[in-house]
Amino acid sequence: MQVTKLFQTGEINPKMEEWLLKFKDAVDALNHIEELFANMQGQEILGEIDEFVSITGPVYIGKGAKIHSNVTIEGPAYIGENVDVRSHTLIRNHAYLADDCVVGHGADIKRSICLNGAKIQINTFTGDSVLGAAARIGSGAVLSNRKFNQTEVYYKNENRENTPSNRGHMGCVIGRHSRIGANCVVSPGTMIGEHTWIGSGCVIGGKYDDNMFVTVKQELEVRPKDIVELESGKGEWEPA
Repeated sequence: MQVTKLFQTGEINPKMEEWLLKFKDAVDALNHIEELFANMQGQEILGEIDEFVSITGPVYIGKGAKIHSNVTIEGPAYIGENVDVRSHTLIRNHAYLADDCVVGHGADIKRSICLNGAKIQINTFTGDSVLGAAARIGSGAVLSNRKFNQTEVYYKNENRENTPSNRGHMGCVIGRHSRIGANCVVSPGTMIGEHTWIGSGCVIGGKYDDNMFVTVKQELEVRPKDIVELESGKGEWEPA
């Protein structure tokens, strides 16, 4: 996906826009993610930190950010202004969260670029991925970042040609204002256009164009059953 499709003027920090435009596509930008942390030294914490938060390594936390209790941050990591990170989240290894992002309870984010206003819901994994401005990841979704056979991840470019990522770990690229529903599994190297919705429970891979709505069909079998009286309130560890 071309980096110019990840944002439009005014949606992201101008310095980030300038940096992104250096690269041929979003995957190329991801391959240079270390540059975003090159000048980061020590810790600069301007936001609010609750109790029992663990912060190690070089970390920046901007003004107005709120880090709730029991969060672990392993630098290098960048957390912008007015970012809300809920409890028991893990942010690690070159995670970049631009201004106004929201990260839900129990999420795990590593080596990813999340642009302004991206929202990552509870109990999710976002690894080696790029999220456009205002992109949303639903609760329980997994952005898988490694193939079973641990070989290089390929992705489809703008011409739908299989393209080497030069990466053994790569999640997905999600366009501006796109949404991934709850409990989706996104295969390594998936490319999702802008304003595209992926419905809950989908298992997806490949490339999806702008302004699409992807849903899964299922058949439910509903049949009568016998009444069974089950024991209630007694665990297996308790005597009969």
